[in-house]
Order: sequence, then structure tokens, then C-alpha cells
Amino acid sequence: MKTNKTKKILIPEAKEVLKKSNLEVLTNENDFLVKNLKKAG
Repeated sequence: MKTNKTKKILIPEAKEVLKKSNLEVLTNENDFLVKNLKKAG
């Protein structure tokens, strides 16, 4: 019973961490692309 409760608690927290890390990666990539476009333009 205890393992099931901890899994249910940890999974949403892990999902939030993954979402945040994915967003950070995307924003970093977008910043890089914007900088390159400004240099080219």
C-alpha cells in the first residue's frame, strides 16, 4: 500500500519537473535561433 501511495505522489511531481526542463530547453533553443536570425538579417 505504501509503495502505491508514493508512486502516485511522485509521478505528478516528476511530470512537472520534466515539463519545466523541456520548456527551458525550448526557450534556450528559441533564443539561439532568434539571435542567429538577427545576425543574418
